[in-house]
Amino acid sequence: MDWLRALREEWLTVVDGLTEADLSATAPFPWPNDPAHTKAHMVAWVNTELMKNVAEIGQLRLLRAVS
Repeated sequence: MDWLRALREEWLTVVDGLTEADLSATAPFPWPNDPAHTKAHMVAWVNTELMKNVAEIGQLRLLRAVS
């Protein structure tokens, strides 16, 4: 699990390093070249995906623990 914690720290470092200008720029992913979506939207989307994945992993661990 150390590798997962390291990835978390790396993600936090990247997000903390973003400036207002960075966050206001057009998102390159997952909405390429759509000026309606900024990098701030992209960061929020990535965080949501990460939370979903963690919740799914937690559910699988609970199922495994009771079986």
